[in-house]
Amino acid sequence: MILLLLALSGVEGLALQDLGTPPAEAAKKMSVPPGFKVTLFAGEPDIRQPNAFCVDDRGRLWVAENYSYTGPGGPWKPSGRDRILIFEDVDNDGKFDSSKVFHDKLSFISGLEIGFGGVWVGSPPNLLFIPDQDGDDKPDGEPQVLLDGWGNHDQHETLNSFMWGPDGWLYGWQGVFVHSNVGKPGSADRKALTAAMWRYHPTKKSFEVFAEGTSNPWGFDYDDHGVWFAEACVIPHLWHMIQGGRYQRQSGKHPNPHTYDDLKTIADHKHDGIQGRKGGHAHGGARFVLHDLWPDFRGKYLVGTIHHHGIYTEAFERKGSGYAGKHVGDFLMANDPLYLGFNHEFGPDGSLFVIDWYDPKTCHGQTPEHVATGRIYRISYGDPKKADVDLRKASSSELVKMQLDRNDWFVRHARRILQERGPDPAVHAALLDLFKTHPDVTRKLRAIWALHVTEGPLPDLLSHENEHVRAWGVQLGTSVPKDDPSAVVRLAIASALQRLPLEARWDVAAALLAHEEDVADHNLPLMIWYGVEPLVPTDTPRALKLAAGAKMPIVRQYITRRIAAGMPVKARAVAADGLALHLKPEGFDGAWKESTSDPRTFDGKAAAGEKDGRKSVLFSGGTLSTRSDPSLVFTDKDAFTLTAWVWLEGPQKGRWRGLVTKSREEGPWYGLWIEPAGRWFFGGQNTGIPGPAAEKGWHHLAAVQDAAGRKLYLDGKVVGEGPKAQASGPGAFTLGGAGGVEESFQGALGEIRLYRKALEAAEIEKLAAP
Repeated sequence: MILLLLALSGVEGLALQDLGTPPAEAAKKMSVPPGFKVTLFAGEPDIRQPNAFCVDDRGRLWVAENYSYTGPGGPWKPSGRDRILIFEDVDNDGKFDSSKVFHDKLSFISGLEIGFGGVWVGSPPNLLFIPDQDGDDKPDGEPQVLLDGWGNHDQHETLNSFMWGPDGWLYGWQGVFVHSNVGKPGSADRKALTAAMWRYHPTKKSFEVFAEGTSNPWGFDYDDHGVWFAEACVIPHLWHMIQGGRYQRQSGKHPNPHTYDDLKTIADHKHDGIQGRKGGHAHGGARFVLHDLWPDFRGKYLVGTIHHHGIYTEAFERKGSGYAGKHVGDFLMANDPLYLGFNHEFGPDGSLFVIDWYDPKTCHGQTPEHVATGRIYRISYGDPKKADVDLRKASSSELVKMQLDRNDWFVRHARRILQERGPDPAVHAALLDLFKTHPDVTRKLRAIWALHVTEGPLPDLLSHENEHVRAWGVQLGTSVPKDDPSAVVRLAIASALQRLPLEARWDVAAALLAHEEDVADHNLPLMIWYGVEPLVPTDTPRALKLAAGAKMPIVRQYITRRIAAGMPVKARAVAADGLALHLKPEGFDGAWKESTSDPRTFDGKAAAGEKDGRKSVLFSGGTLSTRSDPSLVFTDKDAFTLTAWVWLEGPQKGRWRGLVTKSREEGPWYGLWIEPAGRWFFGGQNTGIPGPAAEKGWHHLAAVQDAAGRKLYLDGKVVGEGPKAQASGPGAFTLGGAGGVEESFQGALGEIRLYRKALEAAEIEKLAAP
């Protein structure tokens, strides 16, 4: 170990720290297969705290430096100093020759990708786009917020691993301990998600959850057939990702309570124990080798191992509709306990780049920002030839020809550039000819994907002889057949069930359930169930008939179980047990007494009134407060539900406005607010769940804490989720504002309830009924 003193520009003061092995020596210590070599591309002080990176159309590296990581766990603290750097290796000797700063005023950069005239940046709570239409490596303007609402509860698990998919969407991940409520800024149309694989379309501006579950995923890729595979930390690590799939979670419940079972790992091994290694099995970074420049490696899957400080090699074998994951061996061992390589990217010459956070603390409590370490390594085979490229300058016909290249780097970048250029009849004609004439199915798939992203006409895919072509015909939505002799295509149909109108699902589901040979398939029974489940409460007799004809016992069982669970109940009575506080505006005389047997009085300033036909208490700057007692406080292990009817004259922005709050003056507090951005908010000390924009009129809010975490309901529907938290502050329970601060609101409150239990969704729906 060696003591280094670094004077670092852009970092406050000097960094004096035992940093382990110096960067150049660290590269020499690494073990790789014969014929491979590791070069230090960049190391501190030239790169510090690298957290995400990508390779542009010229083969340059764009690297994010993250100075907002505060460890352990979170939440992160915005630094406003995170940077995006551009590195270039002009002579292709494996070491950078020049670097420049693209942007240096960001916070917590967690994802990075290039395309469509700018840079896509994960910076929670936002997905940002920084325009650079002229490609001069200087921002054309301020970052644009495309989506907001990403959580920051655990900085290991927020939006990450950006990648362009074969279908032209930007894909990414989020882990299980971060609760997000994602949508366009100011929009009420939001998607609540915890662990999830998501995607965003760059031109249609659409956001979707592609699949949900796993743990703390940070790395994924797709193979020659466009099949997604992912790794994850803590729980079994290897996954075949299917659109609409629900995967084993490290923690918490699936959003749909009728999931009943989830898809498990495809790995046939555990990495803790391989070759006698112990001490954890966290993974980060994943890439397929999709070029012929490394002998015997094409099609192999490289996965970073955090605890064992290196990169493993995995392979996949077909098994039914899916795959089995096989451990092949070590690809790289750093032989250094401080190595934390967790993101991988290939360059145009076939070399693999790895960013290394380099830290003595493997998973939690990483070194604070003033200890500025970081390395980037290049792993190459033989003497790679310099790929002097700038694909932006290529003609569209040249980009089409690149769809046949044996190096997938050129295929992917060329396809994205064609997508950026938009529809072109000449391009479409060339791609259709490629599809019709090329004998290799992987090249036919490349033609299909390029046609799709350039909005070209797709040929008849569903009648094609190859199962992968037919499966992509289903995936791209040309139509959904009822049946197919291939399990791969049946899996695509089962996935598409969830995207069909309910009435159109019955016959397709019946045909899929008739395949007795799929009973033991890893994917099909559960994927069919996920598409069938919403049908059951709509028509019980028809669901029973579907179950009777099903050859899959687990789906028959789940249909029966779903029927027993009952239909969505709007008329169900809400039990009074557990009710700690119940306030009704009727008869309010300025000193609001509870309508329960508890005689507590709320003292303060408010007025009786009526809004839109509903009795209410009007607030115009005053508040009502009552003393605390044990029935109004909760630990992070307690369940509770707070509900309130709230009336607004119109949007309220600019500052915090308390609606119903507890112990704001002496935390840990809890309650319902409108945040400065004008959104509903279920708040607590050091935690919070934003909802949609608070709009004019009456709305029913419910804040629930149960064993799985917290949920915010608006008008009977879940609009946000978050982690459990302490709510045990001894301060006052306040209406129309918050104790000890200027957070009063303008509007009216109706009925208010506080339960010492978590109400069910159907009960909240009943309370929210007009």
